[in-house]
Amino acid sequence: MQGYVLKEADYVEKVMAEDELWSIFSGMFSGRAVHDTSYKYGFFKSILDSIYSTDDNLVLTFDQLFYKFTEIYWNLILKYCLRQKAVTKNGRETALEKILKEAAGKKTGIGDICFESLPTEIKTEICHKVKMKCKENVVGALYGDSGGVLYAFSKRKEYIKLNPQVYAFMTKYKKILEKINYFEWAKFLEKVNDETTTRNLLNNLDTLTLRNDLSIYRRILFEEFEEHRCFYCGKELKRGEIHVDHFIPWSFIKDDNLWNLVLTCSTCNLRKSDKLAPQQYVDRLVERNGLMLERNPDELPFYKENKPREIYYWAKYNGYREIWVPEKEVVG
Repeated sequence: MQGYVLKEADYVEKVMAEDELWSIFSGMFSGRAVHDTSYKYGFFKSILDSIYSTDDNLVLTFDQLFYKFTEIYWNLILKYCLRQKAVTKNGRETALEKILKEAAGKKTGIGDICFESLPTEIKTEICHKVKMKCKENVVGALYGDSGGVLYAFSKRKEYIKLNPQVYAFMTKYKKILEKINYFEWAKFLEKVNDETTTRNLLNNLDTLTLRNDLSIYRRILFEEFEEHRCFYCGKELKRGEIHVDHFIPWSFIKDDNLWNLVLTCSTCNLRKSDKLAPQQYVDRLVERNGLMLERNPDELPFYKENKPREIYYWAKYNGYREIWVPEKEVVG
């Protein structure tokens, strides 16, 4: 299926066992799928990193996906200096490499800045250029590699809609799929780059999307929603000493969603680190989010009451089994 030539397409509707889904994903990553550039790996990572940010219909917009996509390749191309296709006789670069290098050249020194730290207007401009160029081939190419089962899409309306069966499979095996994608991606990049630029490549791929500045969320939770005590131990929080914690670890979700962020003291945040809190804190988070929805539903778009419980379950299923318990709770 030559998916890249399609302007829009529905996903194939059929009942699939897990064995068949594993076979489909294996085919996507195998040598049977044509990979002239690395972009299908990057687009698949963008989907995985955004999977808990879909709306009720499992829709992800091109703006959501190509923001992640641009951040990924900003680091790959400008920070790690990795080529994204084999060297051609005329030394021609891909369109994406040209867009990012041109953007970095316009503003002296911004190529050394992480993407998230760029001014909003510059990020928006770069993401728009990347989206308009890459959506033409990348979206349909990955669709074709999956045999049309991964998602439906429309280039005119600029969205993908995940197949519910595939969505359930991807949430269940998210970390495994990430590792397979990284492994095959690294093999591809090693073929088209020299050895000096591919050292520590697997670790670099896992850190292409970085944690954002959480200060805006700190302000919203502390001032607008008056969260003045540590979510875990109950200690009173003082300005200048407030930490923001991803309740379900960022390393699993790879996104900053207000429903998953809580204010903590420094002790609890540093000790919890990349672990899960006990089950009773999930219930506390659901209660907190319910109060936020009552006061300002716009702050939690597409949020559903069971979302924290479902993702907490999938995090444990994907290997986040170490449970951190606060030393004590302060009642106040």
